[in-house]
Amino acid sequence: MRTMIMAALLAGVASPAIAQTATASEAEGGEIIVTAQKRAERLVDVPLSIVVRTGEELKNGGINDFNQIMSRVPNLVVVDTPANKSITIRGIGTSGNSFSFEQSVALFVDGVYGGRNRQYNQPFLDVEQIEVLRGPQGALFGRNTSAGAIAIRSTRPTQTLGGEVSAEYETVRGSTNVTGIINAPVSDKLAVRLAGRYALNNGWLDNTTLDRKEPVADQYLLRGSLLFTPSDTVTLFAKLEYTKQDITGSAFEFVPAGTRPDYLKDTDDAFSPERDNSDNWNGAVQLDVELGTHTLTAITGYSYYGYEQAFNIQARRPARLVVDNSERFSQWSQEVRLVSPSDTAFDYIVGAYAEWGRSRVRRQSTIDTPAPPGINTITFRTFDQDTDVLAAFAQAGYKLTDTLKLSGGLRWTNIRKRGLVTGFTRLFNVPPAPASLTIPRADLEGRFTENAWAPSATLSWSPNRDLNLFLRYARGDKGGAFSEFQNVTADTFILAPEKSDVFEAGLKAQFPEVNGFFSLVAFTTDYSDLQKSALDINTASFITSNAAGARTRGVELEASVSPVEGLRLSAAAAYLDAFYTSWPNGPCRFDNPARLVPGCTQSRQGDRLQSSPTWTGNLAIDYDRPVSDSLRVFGSGFLNFQSDINYQESGSPLEVQTGFARTDVRLGVGSADRKWELALLVRNLFDVRTSSLIFEVFPVGVGPNDRAHVPDPRRSFTLQGRVAF
Repeated sequence: MRTMIMAALLAGVASPAIAQTATASEAEGGEIIVTAQKRAERLVDVPLSIVVRTGEELKNGGINDFNQIMSRVPNLVVVDTPANKSITIRGIGTSGNSFSFEQSVALFVDGVYGGRNRQYNQPFLDVEQIEVLRGPQGALFGRNTSAGAIAIRSTRPTQTLGGEVSAEYETVRGSTNVTGIINAPVSDKLAVRLAGRYALNNGWLDNTTLDRKEPVADQYLLRGSLLFTPSDTVTLFAKLEYTKQDITGSAFEFVPAGTRPDYLKDTDDAFSPERDNSDNWNGAVQLDVELGTHTLTAITGYSYYGYEQAFNIQARRPARLVVDNSERFSQWSQEVRLVSPSDTAFDYIVGAYAEWGRSRVRRQSTIDTPAPPGINTITFRTFDQDTDVLAAFAQAGYKLTDTLKLSGGLRWTNIRKRGLVTGFTRLFNVPPAPASLTIPRADLEGRFTENAWAPSATLSWSPNRDLNLFLRYARGDKGGAFSEFQNVTADTFILAPEKSDVFEAGLKAQFPEVNGFFSLVAFTTDYSDLQKSALDINTASFITSNAAGARTRGVELEASVSPVEGLRLSAAAAYLDAFYTSWPNGPCRFDNPARLVPGCTQSRQGDRLQSSPTWTGNLAIDYDRPVSDSLRVFGSGFLNFQSDINYQESGSPLEVQTGFARTDVRLGVGSADRKWELALLVRNLFDVRTSSLIFEVFPVGVGPNDRAHVPDPRRSFTLQGRVAF
């Protein structure tokens, strides 16, 4: 009977298209284990909307970064803006063009917080598990989780000597990816693990002017980690990792009105070669001490990145607007928490957190006006910011009955920020004689202190160990910020903090006899003082403000089942309605006649949020069976779909990627003991052409309906090989 129910649930969501749900870290019996509430728990017991992806799934799918994982997580949108990544969950995110805003979706890697958009640029390496937490997570995870959080766990060293070498070769563009991992016990108390990767990702656009493919990315990744267990009650994990990326060219293509991307571009290096060169260092030390039935955990984190980039914002010749950016960022953090056992009537977590961060940004824009006398403009500005954070948090749960549990949490956060913007504008070829003119801008310096409270409350009912129904309320927030854009004034320099309040109702169930899982969550979230930045096409600068209010509501579904040995069917889908409840001074829509007036604003109440497709989801089938004592065959098919998405606030249909469905297929053979395998991965089997970003270009020298696109890669064939020892 339960098998029939599970099949019916899968059939109900399979009609549009459905998603892959691979097995996560598993306890005995195949139950999925997560750490979304800072303790190890079964996924079915956690009253949150969570999507879990394992390292094995990432390897098999050739998923090496956040852009590629987006298709596996409904209601997650990743956009590569000209400057940085923008991560959106349930329609809420932060523009990648701002260097001062932190993300509405916080990143935690091995327990260490990362709130800068650049920290999402690092590729994945030797990942054990990724957990995507949808919805505000302020009580336990802290600030900048107004939309959600993403937690990544690296694979820990073990007491088993072994390793792995894997390689990928993409036959269409000649891209390569080689990864090596070795794990070794040094003694019965100490184990070490070393992982490294080199990847050459050749571009998918043809630059006809420079006669090369773009963008071409060289990536070097290296991580060393150790696990030290001096006694049965003490465990120490430490890691240090380095990532270097050198990218030549960009993925931007100029698309004239009435045409679609043809994967050709004609930019040159007249002003500055298009590039993105970065270095990242990350370190973490986690100490776990068992104090009787409790566990005391201390996590020390360090993060650093530095980069330089340049891009032609018009994606065409002659270069009319070229942007050069650079940043140096460093952060130290410390968390200490005490966790009680979870198998008692009353359980709790208490902790404290501190963080110190510093950012130094340099930005330059070069504008070449084509009409005589051809005045060229260079705008240069700097932005320096220092951040200090202190926080205390607690969460407790009490079993009202054997099946009913009430939980509540609260976090207090104190944020102190100091910011300074400086700069100047320099004009060249100024008439009547060719000359230069420097116009200094007034420095803007500010500081502020905030105190934020983030409560949460959950009521869970579990009539048996395989079923959980819950109601949840939570508050999230994103701290106040400075605006560092070119047109900032004293009145617009400081933005208020962003707040969110979510109400969720959910059901989770597992079906052990068929290794099945089902989750259904309905949500509605209200946002106040939403931090926004939108392009003013007249000045090629961004307008920053706090939108008065927004609302996102919808339903998220996930299901998986193994009806027979070796076969797994998986499904996930999400429906989203995301709109502004109030934004009286928002940027003007594309159809407003006054839009070409610099600084044009209008009410945007009722308009849909950018980067918020109504439907997202996917479907997967995986089969893995032995054909002899020594050999196995395997195959998988994956289909993801997305409805229309508008990438910009203007609301123009020219900036909409229409809905699509895309298919990946993987076939292979390997040893029965999984010591080696060979596979062919076909991405985008039917060669569906889509764009992951569309934006309006600066109007000098272009038409009103011209746009720049970031076309997605077309169909590719990748040979995969893996040897374990």
